[in-house]
Amino acid sequence: MFNSLRRFAVLGGFVLATISPLITSPDAGATTTAAPKSIMVSILGNTDGYLTSIRTFFLCNTAKCKSQRATLLKGAQVSMTKLSAQSATAAKASVQQKYRSTLHLFVSDVRLLATSYHVYFTTTSTVTLSGDVGNIFYLTSDIGSDVNVLRAAERRTVASFNLWAEGEAATLVAMQTDASALQSSTATTSIGIYANQLLEQECSSMIAHANGPNKSFNSQLTTFAHNQMRISQSEILFLQGKKAPMTEAQVASLNVTVSAQFAALIKSETALVKKK
Repeated sequence: MFNSLRRFAVLGGFVLATISPLITSPDAGATTTAAPKSIMVSILGNTDGYLTSIRTFFLCNTAKCKSQRATLLKGAQVSMTKLSAQSATAAKASVQQKYRSTLHLFVSDVRLLATSYHVYFTTTSTVTLSGDVGNIFYLTSDIGSDVNVLRAAERRTVASFNLWAEGEAATLVAMQTDASALQSSTATTSIGIYANQLLEQECSSMIAHANGPNKSFNSQLTTFAHNQMRISQSEILFLQGKKAPMTEAQVASLNVTVSAQFAALIKSETALVKKK
């Protein structure tokens, strides 16, 4: 029942090599030139710094940052508080039409990030802790992508594919990571259920953010995410010993389709990134 996830193993290294650079796009902190509503000034001027502080704490993997964990934690706490306050204000703000759809995503993404942030400090499960860090990884990137799109709207330009794709790239990496966890011989039924639940969440994020500058890619992304979600929903029920909407044979057949869709998705994204 874990076969649907194993398909990512071959492509995982390729995904990381080709799309990880998007996650820390250097243009993300560019200075704005116009003066939209005050909440937009705050989001465009401050969010990138908040995200950097949060990422630095949660994605720490060097000896230097590990030695500064207490200081980095304080920075992450302050940034999460300020980011949540921004989101609360944005949720009630009246802004120009050009900002509205992306601002709605921004608010939703910050709320999801706040939930994962809270879980990190309250869970007693090492499995949940690991998955939660993955959530924080792609959700901060989703928010960064939202800010990039808002900044393009402020400048009255179309967001470049590279800047828009920051969140989608991180989500694909998170999916690959969740899938690879099931390669272990120690993978249990509970891990299988949790991994599929994470994949469902990631698929939902992909669908919500399939608003990029390339319509063909958006369509590929949505189709892939819908199909993976169908697979994960059925596999969770299989693992729970319940009746699923698809049979195992149907899931196996859809796995073949999804594997090809995943490969095509990475190929398209790589070409679009190189095109700039």
